[in-house]
Amino acid sequence: MKLVIPNIIWHGEKERIMAIAIHPTQNLLLTGGSDSKIVEKDNMSEDVGVIKMWTILENSTKMVEFAGAINSGHEQTVNCLKFSPSGRNFASGSDDYKIIIWSQQVRQTFGQSEPRLQWWPFAVLTGHCKEIYDLQWSKNGEILVSGGLDKYVIVWNVKKQKQLQTLDGHTSYVQGVTIDPRLKTIVSLSQDRTARVWKLLKAQRKNLNNLQFYPQHVVRKLENAQKADSQLQSNSQDQQQQSQQQQTEEKKQNGIFLGETSLFTFVRRPDWSPDGSFYILPAAEFWVDNKPIMGAYGFLRQSPQVPCFFLPTNTPALVIRFCPKYFTRNPDIQQPLIDLPYKMIFAIGTVDSLLLYSTDSPTPLAIFGNLHYASITDICFRGSNLIAISSCDGFCSFVQIEEGYFGQEVPIEQLPEYIKVLYNNDKIEEEDVSKKNEESKKQEIITEQRVEYKETQDGKKKKMIIPKTLSIDQQCQK
Repeated sequence: MKLVIPNIIWHGEKERIMAIAIHPTQNLLLTGGSDSKIVEKDNMSEDVGVIKMWTILENSTKMVEFAGAINSGHEQTVNCLKFSPSGRNFASGSDDYKIIIWSQQVRQTFGQSEPRLQWWPFAVLTGHCKEIYDLQWSKNGEILVSGGLDKYVIVWNVKKQKQLQTLDGHTSYVQGVTIDPRLKTIVSLSQDRTARVWKLLKAQRKNLNNLQFYPQHVVRKLENAQKADSQLQSNSQDQQQQSQQQQTEEKKQNGIFLGETSLFTFVRRPDWSPDGSFYILPAAEFWVDNKPIMGAYGFLRQSPQVPCFFLPTNTPALVIRFCPKYFTRNPDIQQPLIDLPYKMIFAIGTVDSLLLYSTDSPTPLAIFGNLHYASITDICFRGSNLIAISSCDGFCSFVQIEEGYFGQEVPIEQLPEYIKVLYNNDKIEEEDVSKKNEESKKQEIITEQRVEYKETQDGKKKKMIIPKTLSIDQQCQK
């Protein structure tokens, strides 16, 4: 494993880089930030643009080479960049209150002899009334979720270019959003020191044109604070007033997430694991003897309101990012961080460090410290062999990873069925009706399936797969 910090100017001498993204299949890296003037280097001038493109060089110490800038579309700083899972599009959110969806097209430009592949704005999504600070695609690439300084989380249908729902509940800036790969849950993280879990209505699960979420949980403090409430009732009357006053003071400060005074940054970027089994929230703190320990909390999808683990960091955790690959587990591990039939890798970016973790162990695989002069803003993986880190100091650093360092990679074909379905971008994950629920009194038996074509109101034919099922109770009656 090797840390590389290229000696190049990225977005001007004193400009910030707020976001970084790597194409899933091409050697293309994007950086988003602010530009105030043309940067001159080696008697050449780089294009001014809040989104810059870089070619990732193979087997070279230079790492990347400037490939051009997108100098139209956004008028102000770009705070977030994300490629769609297929790589056909990428989305950018900016201080100008706009989200732009870019598509890759072959076009002829003035002064060029041959047409070339370029990125052009496919759609402009307007709905936020203040700066946009985070966004994320759904696994099928059709839904986008964004959060901003207007305190809202907005759900978008990218294909229809329309706003599906505005989620209102946070009392301060929304600085991070993440969407469940199974498209059933959205998690938002805010400066109001809470995380909100938004659950998809069951009736809307298969209707991409009308997805609706409802507030399921508000995560603001640990369960032991509630236990302390019950313990106070057993105290004597003389001590009760004193204890209640002390507890009131502790509740004001002993939150589960860092407040505005503890975290001087607009970056709080959570992430779901690629299989959708758990998610991790940064900007967290854990109180021991009235002293905070900074770090990140992990939450299982079965209990999204109660953390299942805490990973400590020396400085505030800002960004969580998962490696998109799966790896074989080490059979010698007795106490994994998360007990799964495979292993996943994720990174935690703090103000000044990068920590690499595996689901096999609660201790980090590697720690890289003192990476930049200013705080880290974003992280992205390129497969399992490269990690890119951006910072407010205007530079990016890279971690090169040797082949096999994380273990043997598991192909998608060898993963469980509930993971395979996530990589079919044509549909949302559907419930597996062939599974038998042993704990249920009423089980279903699949006999066969039939395909029907029903005509919709607009005259189009819609394909429907209808399973023929018999319940055990019905079978007994017959």
